[in-house]
Order: sequence, then structure tokens, then C-alpha cells
Amino acid sequence: MSVTRGDGMNNRRKKRNQKIIIGIISVFILISMFSFFVGKNQSSLGKFLSTSVQTVEYYLVKKPLEFVSGIFSEYYELKDVYDENELLKEKLDSYVSLESENEVLTSEMNKLKEISEIDYLPTEYKTKVAGVQTRDQTNWNDEIIIDSGSQSEIEEGMVVCDSKGMIGTVTSVNELTATVSLLTCEKPASKIPVMILNGEETIYGLIEGYDVNNGYLEMTLLSKIDKLEKDAKVYTSGLGGDGKSPKGIYIGKAKKLYTNSDGTTTLVRVKAAADFDDLSYVVVVKKVN
Repeated sequence: MSVTRGDGMNNRRKKRNQKIIIGIISVFILISMFSFFVGKNQSSLGKFLSTSVQTVEYYLVKKPLEFVSGIFSEYYELKDVYDENELLKEKLDSYVSLESENEVLTSEMNKLKEISEIDYLPTEYKTKVAGVQTRDQTNWNDEIIIDSGSQSEIEEGMVVCDSKGMIGTVTSVNELTATVSLLTCEKPASKIPVMILNGEETIYGLIEGYDVNNGYLEMTLLSKIDKLEKDAKVYTSGLGGDGKSPKGIYIGKAKKLYTNSDGTTTLVRVKAAADFDDLSYVVVVKKVN
């Protein structure tokens, strides 16, 4: 009886131990499976949350920043283009200004060259180049003021020319400037003694004024003439007194012979060779003693 009871107790103990072991193993397996699935779910959730955060960050932060950055970038690009255009405009204006200055200087140099290469003056005369300082619109046809005076040995009565011919005479002088009465003055203060080389003969007369309407110098003849040669040349005669108005200075060409209204005086229309519309530089003529 006692043996059988002991065996029964051992068997029950073994079965209980087996159940405990099986329970522990089952709990371990369940815990492992739970950890596996929870870990897996946490990874997916993390990825989802990470993706969501990145999307929100892109559209709410990065995208607006890129837009604003793009606006500033375009602004600075446009500003750079504007600044470059302004610089180019300044350079272009400067170039145009320099080109204009070069044109003016070239023109001035050409005029100086022309005035220094006068070939119609007799060799016994010397010249003084002068610039036209003033030409008033109110007496445009009457006189000019040149930038040479008594310090440059300019004297009253001297003949003044451009590159093509006589333009007038010096009427007043101070130390640094002189006033020149032009041949185009309608009523000059003095008459200019002149001569016409009319073929084989020399005809003398006086330039007394200027016909503004027709653009001719008016010459009163002192000599008799039967016929006026075509385009006969007119020069200063040198008969003006003290030699300040020397002989042989070219004036222009005789164009027409006629008489005045009362028929008592013979006149000649003379076309001046000088260009009175563009007087920048002139030469004052003086005879070498």
C-alpha cells in the first residue's frame, strides 16, 4: 500500500513539472512572437511618421524657402542686368560724347590746316592765326572779335582772311582782342580799295557795302570799263594809305556790271570767296617791311 501511494505521488509531481515547463516555454514563445510583431509594427510606424514629417517639412518650410529664395535670386539677377545696362548706357553716352568731341577736334584741325596752307597771299606778307572769340547774333554780318590784339602786333586797318579769301579789316584793338569789320557789313565805316584784273586791263574801285538780299559785295568803279570779263578776279589794290591794307589780297569774282538808279555811277557785283557762315579761325595779314 505504501509503495503504490509513493509511485502515484511521483507521477503527479512529474506531470506538474511538465506543465510548468510547457507553460514557461509557451510564455517565452508568446513573448518572442509579441516582441517580433511589435518591433515590426514600430518600424513601419516610424517609417510612416518619418515620411509624414519630411513631407510636412518640405511643403511648409523648404518649399516656401525655395520660393522666397528664388524671388530674391531673380531680383538680384534683374538688378545685376539693370546695373550692367546702366553701365553700358554710361559707356555708350561717354563714347558718343568722345566721338562728338573727336569730330569737333577733327573739324578744328582741318580748319587750322586750311588756314595755315593759304596759297593766294603774296610771299611778302606774314600772317597771324587767330580764333574767333565772339560773333554776336544781333550783328552777325557786321563784325567778329578775335582772340589776338596789340600784344600779338595786331593793328587797326590790317586785312583779315579765311582760307579762301578776305573777310574784313581790323577796326579796333586792345591788348588781347581785336574787332574785325566784315565785308558783309551792309554799311561799313570805311571803303576798301580794290582792283579787278579784267583780262589785260586793271580796273580800280571801292567796296562800299553789301547787298544782303542778293548776297553780293557792291563795288563802285573808279575806272572806265567797256566790258567785264566773266568771273574776273577782284583783289585789294593796296591804295588805302599806310600799307595796313596791302595789295593783292584775294576777295572774290566780279559777276555783273551795272549802273545805279540815276545812271551816273558804274557798279560791279562781286561774289566773295570767303565762307562767312563758318568763321572759326582767321588770319591777320601784315606786310613784311
